[in-house]
Amino acid sequence: MDIGAILQQLNGSGASAGDFAELPCADTAETIQISSLALLKMLIHGRAGVPMEVMGLMIGDFIDEYTVRVIDVFSMPQSGTGVSVEAVDPEYQAAMLNKLEPVGRPQNVVGWYHSHPGFGCWLSHVDVNTAQSFEQLNARSVSVVIDPIQSVRGKVVIDAFRCIPQQYMITGKDARQTTSNIGFSNKPTIQALIHNLNRQYYSMPITYRKNEHETRMLLNVHKSSWKEGLVAQNIKDSRTYREEKLRELKNITKKCLADYCDSDKTEKLNAIRKNLNNHTRHVLSELQDSIVEQNIRLSISCLAYDIGPMNQEANQ
Repeated sequence: MDIGAILQQLNGSGASAGDFAELPCADTAETIQISSLALLKMLIHGRAGVPMEVMGLMIGDFIDEYTVRVIDVFSMPQSGTGVSVEAVDPEYQAAMLNKLEPVGRPQNVVGWYHSHPGFGCWLSHVDVNTAQSFEQLNARSVSVVIDPIQSVRGKVVIDAFRCIPQQYMITGKDARQTTSNIGFSNKPTIQALIHNLNRQYYSMPITYRKNEHETRMLLNVHKSSWKEGLVAQNIKDSRTYREEKLRELKNITKKCLADYCDSDKTEKLNAIRKNLNNHTRHVLSELQDSIVEQNIRLSISCLAYDIGPMNQEANQ
């Protein structure tokens, strides 16, 4: 049996090998743009599921033939050592998409993600089957793998994959055409190569973007909450902190007065003293603000819990 007959059986539509050669081919420059909100959600979801694997769906747009934009993600109610094709609940997926549309998320599903806690980014046989089920609905569907254990601040261990069609594996042709070096910028890991990277699936470059709203959101992630001021302060620790700051304030003030009363009045030394005095004022202002802030927080916490400083110290 020749290759044309094999391709006809695989396609199931009676297409010839010549017709298959004219189909649009993917490009190595095709990039996945992941928003900051989507990346943060994937990291939080993956970290919450450790040591189990978790999965979710990505929603976004296909901008053009070279760009897939991921705007948001939502988790799926599955977790375990593996995610099978049967684990994807279509009813839950449809319900979530209907709920996201009224809140400004009318985009469609562009792929799925799941976590590999501690063992790198690659696709297992079960993951390949799941990816193929998504790609049957949309040939440009993307499979993202994230490792929440190996990810650290400033370096997220994440990768995006797409399956190689069986027709290309049989004919031995490249699944993607090369028009730039973007697709070869990331060096594959040994684990991914062992698990059939570039044989059953290929890797895709990932970029990140954030707009003004997402920038404000990220700045507020570690922002102090209003209720932190109502937390009861430890009297002994607060007293030690105030005493240290007062001693530091006293030493800086003495040194500043000694320099001010120095009899040497040369022009060069006067300029140095002026700069030192400006810096000293700034340091003194910060010390005073910290002492006043500590006193106010202690007083508010005592009033919130209806106890006095002396009673709190006696209880401790």
